[in-house]
Amino acid sequence: MLDVKHYLNIYQLRMNMQDVGVTNPSRGIKSFTRELVKKLSTMPLDEEITLEDHSFYDAQGKLIARISRD
Repeated sequence: MLDVKHYLNIYQLRMNMQDVGVTNPSRGIKSFTRELVKKLSTMPLDEEITLEDHSFYDAQGKLIARISRD
């Protein structure tokens, strides 16, 4: 099971790498990363997350964020 904690750890690391310049993705990807971290930070860490069709969904099937493609 992949949960909020799993994705939050990954995307916090990505955001940190973007902030210090280790990676330099497009503005859309940077914005997506910040949005996702902000939303995941408010959710219970053990809540299951589903990744389907380039989108993150919570345990109730509600869209959390859609991955930017630019």
